[in-house]
Amino acid sequence: MTAQIDLPMTGVRTRAEFDELPSVPRGWAWELRSGRLELTLMPVTFWHFRIVFMVLETWIRRGFEISGEQYVADSGFARGGTGKNNFVADGVVFRNGYRPAKNSTTHDSADIHAVIEAVSRDSEDHDAIEKLRIDAMLGIPHYWIIRGDAESDDIDGFATMYELVGGEYKLVGSRLVSQLIE
Repeated sequence: MTAQIDLPMTGVRTRAEFDELPSVPRGWAWELRSGRLELTLMPVTFWHFRIVFMVLETWIRRGFEISGEQYVADSGFARGGTGKNNFVADGVVFRNGYRPAKNSTTHDSADIHAVIEAVSRDSEDHDAIEKLRIDAMLGIPHYWIIRGDAESDDIDGFATMYELVGGEYKLVGSRLVSQLIE
């Protein structure tokens, strides 16, 4: 998304003017690129990327197609919205035998076998409560939440695994991500 903001005649904005820009949702930031001020999605941390990738690798070994940072179609409607602002899943495992189009970024929940979310203190309520509830409503069979130890330099994380039973997620297991890889 690009936001058009006119510059003053001098071509310079002050820090005070910058500070008065509209606040943005969690995970977004204002960035100056090629002379344009843009609203962009902030990059994830090294741990976040690696831990999601490590979990997705376990699904690849089982023969599933996977992708990171994908929209879950209709999650905006399921939240009572207009259908815009669909949730972005940190990792998506597609149902066995399904291969998405190479340029796709939004996927029907019927094509998703599992959602992987790496949570932090800032995203706990959003990822471990709200997204979990919505993905259950959409009928996604598996939901995995990965938590890391903020005090540790380890890349490992703790996976909590849920399975959809009767329209609700039930806890079916938990283990260290490093144990999934062994």
